Amino acid sequence: MSGVSPASTLGSMCEGSLPFDAEVAGHQVIFRAGQAEAVVVPLEEYRALKALEQREAELYWVAHESRYPSRPGDDVPDGNVYDSMEALMADLGAGE
Repeated sequence: MSGVSPASTLGSMCEGSLPFDAEVAGHQVIFRAGQAEAVVVPLEEYRALKALEQREAELYWVAHESRYPSRPGDDVPDGNVYDSMEALMADLGAGE
């Protein structure tokens, strides 16, 4: 499909004129029941996208921590802390 713009190809996809497996902008698109089900990307591109996603998450949490810093004791759970499931069950049963 070289020489065809992605916009016109996507327009064709909406009209249902592409086969079950088509190529759009260099990526294989898999269709099922007339709907795009999956896009197959090269492994290098997938890894780059995942690395970008990871970096974006790291930057988000850095910005979040700078705006809303943790206070002492934030990591301490509220309520009781149990050493075992049996101790938890015993405490739950004691309330009846």
